Amino acid sequence: MDTPVPDCLPSRPAAAILHSGVKNLLRCDGGDVVGGIVSFVLTQRRSLQLAAAVLMRARETLLADGIMLLNGMRCFVSVHDSGAGGQAVTVARLSNEQRAIAALMQLAPALPWNEFVFDTRPQAIVAALPELARTIPTWRRVARLSRFVSRRYDAFRAYRVVELLFYYERYVRLFTKRRFGIAVMSSHSNPHGIALNLAARRFGVPVVLITHGMPISPIARLDYDLAIMECQASADVYRRAGCRLGQVIVKSRRRDYAPMHARPSSGVPIRVGIFLSKDPAEARFVSLVRALLNNATVRRILVRPHPVNLWSGLAHCVAAMDDPRIQLSADRPILDDVRECDFVFAANSTVHVDAVVAGTPACYVRGLDHAPYDVQSFVRDGLIYELKQTDLFDPSDVTAFYAREKWPIVLRRYANVDQSDVDLAPVVAEALNELTAVRRN
Repeated sequence: MDTPVPDCLPSRPAAAILHSGVKNLLRCDGGDVVGGIVSFVLTQRRSLQLAAAVLMRARETLLADGIMLLNGMRCFVSVHDSGAGGQAVTVARLSNEQRAIAALMQLAPALPWNEFVFDTRPQAIVAALPELARTIPTWRRVARLSRFVSRRYDAFRAYRVVELLFYYERYVRLFTKRRFGIAVMSSHSNPHGIALNLAARRFGVPVVLITHGMPISPIARLDYDLAIMECQASADVYRRAGCRLGQVIVKSRRRDYAPMHARPSSGVPIRVGIFLSKDPAEARFVSLVRALLNNATVRRILVRPHPVNLWSGLAHCVAAMDDPRIQLSADRPILDDVRECDFVFAANSTVHVDAVVAGTPACYVRGLDHAPYDVQSFVRDGLIYELKQTDLFDPSDVTAFYAREKWPIVLRRYANVDQSDVDLAPVVAEALNELTAVRRN
């Protein structure tokens, strides 16, 4: 069902593009996964609870308009052209996006690269203020749209819509000053990513998406001229969501690949890892840890927080268990932690794919985060073993699951373990060069 948006946007051809972006962001933020994360974050931070309460109670007032607009202005003045002069412009605000785009740049080092950087230093903000002042005529429309979204949905979604509008306006002004060949993004559901896609479409700039994990539905229905994805299953999710994909290239996982080898036999001490999502469910985590501690074969439990861990009490919870067998990960590369484990436990996380690609059996634990059951379909598709009762963990059952004859076929739908980066690099470089050539002509 399409998300209604009021006619608060300018009546010009570009407005249709921006209108679709607002609808898509509302669609993404209305998903169960986002809702679960937002609810969890509010339980962790009283300051956010207070801010949310103020916005909801004052959503029809000038106070709420001011808060929303100030946040939008913050987004606008934080984005700057690096001035590198390259034809391929990238946007990456979060660390996982930055890593994905850095990997793409390594595959095509000869392409001239440029970046829209996020810089909140005072001198950078001051430099952007004249451009921000030119957006003043749009602020009344933005406030009207913010009020509508708050009234129909909630303050969080209005907050994000305003961010989208200001990011979009900033990108439009940067695109006006420079002629780019392609725009590269690694976010399909955040305001800064959607806004780049919209601005590029407005200026006829081809858009390249390089993903950083499996997508979580719902996702924005955006167009991509080139998509570099984790696997074929990922591309299918985008297509089902209504995205128009041009050429699709699947990333190589051959460097990380190891055949699934036999795990320790019954009774032999084992090492297990619990890899957490950004929004862990505390009670479920504690029950899993206690069940593993009561398992006589478990001699060590490695707990790895998500890089964007939203649970402020994790370290205290682990310390309160007061058991030398439990250890928190020391912020190492994820595959280093995976390879130190005989079994990996996680909820809705792409660490499952990382683990099985590296030859380590993974177990899906329902309820370990606040997302719905099996949102990535790993269990449904037969890729990942589901541990239905944490107190009945049997290594032999898990090993038997991954020893099935058809399992390697399922794995290849989720990981390209047969093609190397050396083979992939010229394919990626050629695809990028073709897009920039089309733009030049």
